[in-house]
Amino acid sequence: MMANLPTQEGAPARRPAPAIIVGGALAFLVGSDSMVVAPIAPMMLRQWGVSTGLSSLLVAAYALAYALTSPFFGAMADRSGRRRIAVAGIVLFAAGTALTGFAPGFALALASRAVAGAGAGAVMPSVFAEVSERSTDATRGANIGMVMGLMPASTVIGVPLGALLASAVGWPWVFHAIAILGACCLLPATSIFASKATASTSLGRTGSGMLHLLHTALSSRPTLLVLAATFLWNAGLAILFTSIGAFYQSRFDVTTAAMSGIMLAAGIAGVAGSVGGGRLLAYWSTLTHLIVCAAVSAGGVLLMSLSPALPLSIIGNFAWSLAIVAGQPALTTLAATLDPNARGTILALNGSAQYLAQFAASSAAALLVSITGSYLPLGILAACLPALVLLVAPHRIG
Repeated sequence: MMANLPTQEGAPARRPAPAIIVGGALAFLVGSDSMVVAPIAPMMLRQWGVSTGLSSLLVAAYALAYALTSPFFGAMADRSGRRRIAVAGIVLFAAGTALTGFAPGFALALASRAVAGAGAGAVMPSVFAEVSERSTDATRGANIGMVMGLMPASTVIGVPLGALLASAVGWPWVFHAIAILGACCLLPATSIFASKATASTSLGRTGSGMLHLLHTALSSRPTLLVLAATFLWNAGLAILFTSIGAFYQSRFDVTTAAMSGIMLAAGIAGVAGSVGGGRLLAYWSTLTHLIVCAAVSAGGVLLMSLSPALPLSIIGNFAWSLAIVAGQPALTTLAATLDPNARGTILALNGSAQYLAQFAASSAAALLVSITGSYLPLGILAACLPALVLLVAPHRIG
């Protein structure tokens, strides 16, 4: 039973604030890098002469690389310390993002998006593990929510600024700017992340230690349930959001510059949802929290998809973003408390499930739009998928 998972670890030996600040900055950049593609993809694809219906594949390449590499990076961090993995990940992330700005065509852009995704897959599990380890049981959900809030905050600041920058000086500079800011995080990262392994010495020093950590985590039923819940929840977000620029352009003929305002509204809602959702975990059970979030997100995304008027669609988008993002800290906090000795591994698997969902959903979105010529099926799936989390094992999420 997830409700009975051990979470008592005592007071943290190190203050959480430095990890929240540096980890939040990295979360902001990763969020900006992954989501800025949504509003500017039509501009990028027109330059390359590629159909805008394939815009979600730019997100899919990033997400697949994250999903495939993150579990191994997380196990490596548990085995050899978070510092070297986080630093290597920042380098990879910045390099892949910079290369996207130089890409002369769609194929190379997909490859560079994959490199950046792999870098993000190394960084973020270490961020969440570091913040979680520095937190107490009472503050863990709120602290994780603060860091997670910086990812939708990128929609408030990073994505709108990226859309405006793309309209003013061209889309390549969006990726160059993110890459430069990412490189600036290298120095503080070397002093924030723990250099010691958290896995047991016997595991950490054997050649098969990393695979043993992964096998142990994936053999745990509670872990698998949390991963399934994370996959479904994030698929509900990604199925429509990764095509949001193309959706608004097709439905309401919204320009790239105007999309920055819509993303601003959605991003404000996401930040409020993430921070507020983390704090509500101190008062609500996880199951109650997810039921409320699933209901509100379903109503919001259906209003967004079905409304004939742009203002109503934006209101629906706001409600959807608020609720769907508010549910994420609950799932990440559950993952963080499953096994303190393999926290990086489990959080990496949780992040992998999140980005695997993003890959599967964005790929399915491209296929559905190409077959139906409509974004309505995406809206319906976005409403239904989070509700399936409540069917995974409602008595195991307390």
